[in-house]
Amino acid sequence: MKKTILALTVAAFTALTAGCNKEEVTYSGDKGALTLFSLSAEGDFVDVAPMAKSEESSDVNEFCITITEMASGRVVNYWDRFADMPETVSLEPAEYKIEAKSPESQPVAWNQPVFAGSQTFAIEAGKTKEVSIVCTISNMKVTVRCTDSFLAEVEPDFTVTVTTEDGPLIFTKDRINAGDAGYFEVAPLTMDLYAVRKTGGVVVHHMEISEVAARDHHIFTLDADGTGYADFSAGISIDYSCNEKEEHILIDGIGEDPVGPDEPEESAITVTATAGIDEPVTYSKSDLPSEFNLTVSAPAGIEKYVVNVKSAGLRGLLDMMQMDYSVDLANMSATEEGFWGSLFGITSDDVKGQTDVVFQIGAFLAAMPAETNELQVVITDKNGETATAALTIIMTE
Repeated sequence: MKKTILALTVAAFTALTAGCNKEEVTYSGDKGALTLFSLSAEGDFVDVAPMAKSEESSDVNEFCITITEMASGRVVNYWDRFADMPETVSLEPAEYKIEAKSPESQPVAWNQPVFAGSQTFAIEAGKTKEVSIVCTISNMKVTVRCTDSFLAEVEPDFTVTVTTEDGPLIFTKDRINAGDAGYFEVAPLTMDLYAVRKTGGVVVHHMEISEVAARDHHIFTLDADGTGYADFSAGISIDYSCNEKEEHILIDGIGEDPVGPDEPEESAITVTATAGIDEPVTYSKSDLPSEFNLTVSAPAGIEKYVVNVKSAGLRGLLDMMQMDYSVDLANMSATEEGFWGSLFGITSDDVKGQTDVVFQIGAFLAAMPAETNELQVVITDKNGETATAALTIIMTE
């Protein structure tokens, strides 16, 4: 497989190049001209596995181009699409910066590599200047892999929730099988595994990664060694290399004698609710219960109380309120306390370090749309132990 590099070669000409397909711009003798005339590809990737289709479809012609005057910081030229940029651009003599960037900009998204590159250059009347830009990946990539022994041990509805300060992505078996990758703006990562053994008992695992950088490829492998991969097919000029960082996660009992029903795994942390924890509960919006409580007990004291909103309707409500899909109720910002704190009638001080916390979430119940509403609760105590529970409420009209 080929690793490709986007090389945007730019020159200032005193005369215009003939026979260009793009629009030509004339300029007076006291100006220079910026001309983009070359794309190139070089390098190799290790061919391990194919990438998701959406990653293969990145198109350099869709990259936006910005030219900024260095002294004033003023944007003098901008194109939404490289394909729309003229062959030549007339510029006053000055110092400039040219930037190229892929159009995607979500801080957390599936299959969305973001590429960016920039270079400074000087335009002088009557002189030629060549400038090259290499666009490289500017966000982080996360993939999850499972061995056959892991898949044979657990039920197929396991989840791997990867989270940054911008929100979570939840890897399901279907997404993992499809080869989907998550992309995050650079920020510390957390990973929470929740699975149910086929022989009974729950598997939970929590880890944190604080050393992160652009181009990092974090690979979470469940019960197996693995090798990272990166691939970009069919010759568009993009440098897709990542700093591959493998996280080998060995879960107790996986690949060993399965834990039988007479040996359930128990945690000191418990998460209970009026209903909806062990199996979905159905309510009518016209006949809601007068009281509905969500209760957490953590004898060592609560360090983190993370609520991940997983269903589309509830996420739509959070979008309207400009809130993330994930919140740590024990460590809320002022903005989060303004929304979640008001909703539950709490502050972070009411949660952090407490051994028992009861939330009356009737108001949240009333806000749920008529669909299957799913919340994931991940509790971490001061000893680092973690427990995860899913609250599922089916709401009808």
